[in-house]
Amino acid sequence: MLNLAGAPEKSYKNPLSRRAFGVCLVFTLILCFIMGTIGYIVFQRSMMKQYEMNLSDIIELTCERIDPDDIEKCFETNERSEKFEELSTFMNQIRESYALDHIALTRPIKEGDSYDVIQIMSGLTEMEKQGGGTIDAPIPYLGDRIGFVFPPEMLPGIYQEFMYSDKISFITTKTDYGNTYRGAVTVRKNNGEPVGLLTAGLSLEFIENTETQYLQIVLIATILLGVVFISFMLLWLRARVIKPLSRIENAASDFESRSRNQKNPDVLVMDLPPLHTGDELESLSEALNSMSVSMKNYVKDLMKSAQTVDNLRQDLVVTKKQAMQFSELAIKDALTGIRNKAGYDKEVEKIAKEFEEGKTRFGIVMIDLNYLKKINDEYGHEKGNIAIQNLCRLVCTIFAHSPVFRIGGDEFVAVLRNNDYDHIDDLIDEFNDTIASTGNDINLEPWERTSAAIGYALYTEGLDLSIDDVFRRADEAMYERKKEMKAARE
Repeated sequence: MLNLAGAPEKSYKNPLSRRAFGVCLVFTLILCFIMGTIGYIVFQRSMMKQYEMNLSDIIELTCERIDPDDIEKCFETNERSEKFEELSTFMNQIRESYALDHIALTRPIKEGDSYDVIQIMSGLTEMEKQGGGTIDAPIPYLGDRIGFVFPPEMLPGIYQEFMYSDKISFITTKTDYGNTYRGAVTVRKNNGEPVGLLTAGLSLEFIENTETQYLQIVLIATILLGVVFISFMLLWLRARVIKPLSRIENAASDFESRSRNQKNPDVLVMDLPPLHTGDELESLSEALNSMSVSMKNYVKDLMKSAQTVDNLRQDLVVTKKQAMQFSELAIKDALTGIRNKAGYDKEVEKIAKEFEEGKTRFGIVMIDLNYLKKINDEYGHEKGNIAIQNLCRLVCTIFAHSPVFRIGGDEFVAVLRNNDYDHIDDLIDEFNDTIASTGNDINLEPWERTSAAIGYALYTEGLDLSIDDVFRRADEAMYERKKEMKAARE
């Protein structure tokens, strides 16, 4: 099968049209469900509100015909008065006229811990008067106990409603006739004493049947709307999205196959068919065309710059060598030619790595030049520099197998390595003997009589936790030697 560009049409594992269909279907179902649910709730509440208004009118109209004192007397004597008969006839008419499930006046009672309901009167249909009806049960009359027709758990609530309620209350109940929406109000004397509980109920069968019809209509409407909406959306997506995207994809695939292993940048142009959708897809097509042109120009520039890059690489090699030379100069002391404090810090980093690897065979030697300030003050800094250089030569000569650093104006450090580590005591003695001999040579100038204090420390496991601990002990040993030399001169 060929597409519009004449290329074989691809098959996709999860095509866009299928996903669009799924999204539209889910959206339609959710939308119809929400609209149906809202409509159902609004319809049900509206119908129940209308039922409440009808029952309220019926109960209020009936209450206007009731003489509480006459009802009380009839209840106590169990005899029907003329007003009683008139009220009974009226309730029969109300029952017939409004198609009520029931309308009755009863008297809930409490006897000890038990509850019951006594019949006063109820409205009857013509069929019920003639002995017919929907249920096979005797018609209750004045004074009959009818509590057995109610669930036992309802009787306490009916009694509480009778005794303490002043307003019409509504409740949905399940009776032998089916589900009923019941309204009830307590009939009271002028002094507030309750006489009876007037109840009237309307069958919910009409609402339930209407709700069923409504749900059927909503279901049919959902199916129709879904079919129309999904069909429209798929046609629109195919024309406005899927076909333009297929054209862009085919052009991109062709561009990829032509540019593979291509050395001629002039063929690196994407041949996109013109799109006139006026939306983001048209903008995407134009952007891809522009991108391919820019890519072609960019590749040309890269090829032209290849030689320049190679030259830069050569320059980089030269620069790297120069940088290494500058780095060496940065860690070299200008006066003595040995490494300075920065060089010592790098040596410490190296020792720290060896320390972590368990290589702990090293030591630190601290050397401090004496009288440097005095020489500078009395003979000038040039003579002081000579004294520093002389001490540097001495330290480098004695500790020939260890790196030596000048870490301060008059301070030197040697990191003991190799043979120097094994003969440290001999080297210390040699250093002190040389210092003593030079210091006592009267043929030398004062700045040539090198005087310095020396101290050292070897790494000791259990005593030293880091390189700093070894340095600190060497520094302390050097200062102890300085004190000894001062005490000897005094």
